[in-house]
Amino acid sequence: MARTLRKEWDGILSWWGLRSTNAILEGLNSLIQSIKRAARGFKNTSYFETMIFLRLGKLNFSAQTSLASATH
Repeated sequence: MARTLRKEWDGILSWWGLRSTNAILEGLNSLIQSIKRAARGFKNTSYFETMIFLRLGKLNFSAQTSLASATH
């Protein structure tokens, strides 16, 4: 326990001073790993990057949907 406290001491003090954690980064990493698993078999990294943007980019496709339905 003491060894762990010594090793993590700077991070512990940082949390008390700033009240921030790396939870957002860990969550983002989890989402990207999920996309990575789903993207197996893609031929190059640009497909993987596109998947990340599509899943995490919070894109709004409602305008395209209404445009597509207006043309039919």
